[in-house]
Amino acid sequence: MNKNLLALSVAAASALAFSASAAVSSNIVGYVKLNLARGYNLVANPLNNTNPNGNTVGSLFGSVDCSILRWNGNGFNTTDIIGGAGVVNGENFTLAPGESVFVFVETASSVTTVGEALVGTQTVTGVRGNNFVASKIPLSGKLGADLGLTANGLSVSTWDGSKYVTYDFLEGVGYLPEDPTIAVGQGLLASTAEAGGFTWTKTFTPAP
Repeated sequence: MNKNLLALSVAAASALAFSASAAVSSNIVGYVKLNLARGYNLVANPLNNTNPNGNTVGSLFGSVDCSILRWNGNGFNTTDIIGGAGVVNGENFTLAPGESVFVFVETASSVTTVGEALVGTQTVTGVRGNNFVASKIPLSGKLGADLGLTANGLSVSTWDGSKYVTYDFLEGVGYLPEDPTIAVGQGLLASTAEAGGFTWTKTFTPAP
């Protein structure tokens, strides 16, 4: 395993409300396995599957019985999936890296996403209000110090399986009460009162 692969594999080892593990080949194509706990899980698609419909929720979560809840700016739209049959209710929408959704399962399950790891400079933009986002680059680490999401007045919430846990960012201070550790494939709720929203830019260049 070369240094690039090791970095991504180590980055994927972190686990919070759910766990994620990753393996990638020398061209940064591989998989991320997401373990879903019973109930609601706030997750994201950490890899870009370039196959036709590869990033649709039917492809990503089609192996398990689940309901996908996607934020529409005012509430959630629901897509229901029956494992092996696919989407039976709602939209089979594309879940690209950078967006997060709630996935509800009646029993503990797992899904494996396959695709390319996005590298270089990646940007996620948010609007005033609530945004369900995630890192486009499949790396874990401290949200501000490592992943680079910093904007004055920004509130970021993680999901612990039953409730939100909120961290507030103050310019010159950082996140309070602490800079949270974020896992690969973990979703976030980012909220801001700023009229211009926020921009989350992260650059990751794999070592040769």
